[in-house]
Amino acid sequence: MSTDFNHGMKVSLGGEFGIVVKSELDKPNLCGIIRWDNTNENDQEDWRGQFGTFISLGGKIIDNKYKFKYINDNGTLKK
Repeated sequence: MSTDFNHGMKVSLGGEFGIVVKSELDKPNLCGIIRWDNTNENDQEDWRGQFGTFISLGGKIIDNKYKFKYINDNGTLKK
């Protein structure tokens, strides 16, 4: 099991699904900006450094083959 977020990791929390995306603010070995799968143009949450909290709140790493409804695997909205 993973102990931290990785770019491209697919996750779920509270019935929402998302992907960890690259951010200009990321530091080496510290990522965790999650782009949630919805129609909002830029729905992101900063979970950097909070992987343990994410998991303890019920967050899960989901199968990498999961297909999002509204976003692509790089976090951009589908057209």
